[in-house]
Amino acid sequence: NITMAATDLENQTQAQSGKSPNDAEASPSKKTDESPADQKARALAALSTGKRHLLVQDIPGAVESLGEACKLMSVELGEKAPECAEAYFHYGKARLEMARLESGDNDSVDETDTIKDGESEKSDDQEEEGETREASADKEAAKSVIDSAEGENKEVEDEDDPSNFQLAWEMLDLAKIVLTEQLEGEKNNEVKTTIEKDLCETFLTLGEVSLENKNYVQAVEDLSLCTCLDRQKVETHYQLAIALGLNMKYEEAIASLEAAIAVLDSRIKNLKSKTESPDETE
Repeated sequence: NITMAATDLENQTQAQSGKSPNDAEASPSKKTDESPADQKARALAALSTGKRHLLVQDIPGAVESLGEACKLMSVELGEKAPECAEAYFHYGKARLEMARLESGDNDSVDETDTIKDGESEKSDDQEEEGETREASADKEAAKSVIDSAEGENKEVEDEDDPSNFQLAWEMLDLAKIVLTEQLEGEKNNEVKTTIEKDLCETFLTLGEVSLENKNYVQAVEDLSLCTCLDRQKVETHYQLAIALGLNMKYEEAIASLEAAIAVLDSRIKNLKSKTESPDETE
């Protein structure tokens, strides 16, 4: 799975930059002239740039920069190096946001088509019978051409490239593997706490990917693991409640919502008594 995801990552990054898979081979001098320290610095710079793009919702820019960071880090440090986990996570998150953008665009197009169809039908009712038949024929012909083009494009896309949802899942799963192995071998309690927090975020985002794909069983599994790592994270309880509800486990969903409310009530009390700072709620 790691090798397959890394191959998909490299192909996607090359496609975004307009480079062919053979470009790296065509310029070996660039690779040999750059020291490992320079490559690592370039990877960290790409990671920082990608995180900034993600923060300001420049999703295409984030995908490009974070894809480059993942590629450079996996080549220089190894696919399962602890340093790669952060890049994998943010690249997976960027891919998820890209998939959501695409889904939103498709929904907008469908809504616009529905409105246009309604207006066209209303106008057709007011025209003479001959004009109605002609307009209907033109509409059907145009629709046939559009459907044919969309079908061909979708078929080519499905055959050649994995979807953004699939890439998001693969990269987040890689991050999960790296963080889990790192957690198992860590002895320092402070470092373990940090890793657990990162792993919790990874499980949460994996759960979001599964929700988007309507794989509610997997979403419940990942989000449940997230609550085991951090029971004070309100968003996890809320997302788990959604997954449970969509999976028709309504009593468990209610219990999860009640857990989220309990955490919020506790934080409100702590803030009023000034025993917790607003930053600690993140």
